Amino acid sequence: MNEKIVVIGGGTGISAILRGVKKYSKNISAIVAMTDDGGGSGILRNDLGMLPPGDVRNCLVALANTEPAMEKLFQYRFDMGSLEGQNFGNIFIAALNNIYGSFDAALREIGNVLKITGRVIPVTLDNVHLVAKFANGDKCLGESIIPKMCYKLDTEILEVSLFPEVPNANKKALDAILEADKVLLGPGSLYTSIIPNLVVDGISKALYDTKAEKIYIANAMTQRGETNNYSIKDHILAIEKHSFKNIINTCLVNDHEISKDILDKYLDKDKSKRIELTKTDIDFLNKRNINLIVDDFIEEVDGFVRHSGEKVARQVINEA
Repeated sequence: MNEKIVVIGGGTGISAILRGVKKYSKNISAIVAMTDDGGGSGILRNDLGMLPPGDVRNCLVALANTEPAMEKLFQYRFDMGSLEGQNFGNIFIAALNNIYGSFDAALREIGNVLKITGRVIPVTLDNVHLVAKFANGDKCLGESIIPKMCYKLDTEILEVSLFPEVPNANKKALDAILEADKVLLGPGSLYTSIIPNLVVDGISKALYDTKAEKIYIANAMTQRGETNNYSIKDHILAIEKHSFKNIINTCLVNDHEISKDILDKYLDKDKSKRIELTKTDIDFLNKRNINLIVDDFIEEVDGFVRHSGEKVARQVINEA
């Protein structure tokens, strides 16, 4: 239970991984992107001038060791009145942010309330927004609308950056990476959850300098507006483009046969397809000297494909 594990991402992708990893290690640092500007997080961000709480809330709940009722409370979303669409946990974080005077202090206090295993670290404490440059020459500001605009314009994302400037990394994030035994990237939205962490000033250098094994957990499905028709190779090349060549040491690829009903649902609703390992991918990984691990890493939950934190943790943590 002594390996130091860092998980980097955003959105809901890393929450399942954290739930699995905490069973095998107490030394967990979840580094979370701070570019979310949609939903309840976006409202609180605009109204109160605070950092977005939604993604860190999901990570805090995933690492919590409290009664199930407390988890339900922090994930409760109001469905009527002036608070419709807002999440109780987000409001709680906003209150602590005001009481203690900083987002970092608020997360520390809520971590104590939830008795979390490990810690949740915002990748930066600066107020930033995500910018995407598209293949057609257009640019788009705002994490929540980038995939929608990309799909609407029928183009591809070339690169993402941050506005108004490249923010400084949270020192806690840098220290966690440099001291880690293993760093897990993903799973999650490539351009709006994973890469936004890499373009924060100092993060890619810390990943370059660390002696930790850097493991990429490949997505099981493509994502409309972000990774249409992307292969494993395409995902890794995008990560390298925003960081450095050979950033990945190990790549986990799922080989679980997803049910046809679910695949049809993804195709009909989101134009998403299963990402299958190809010979081109294998040749690319071999050329990069990336260790390839192919296994069953997902589970089907309520008609959706989700990575199993338990399955991933058993594979990547030595004590598992």
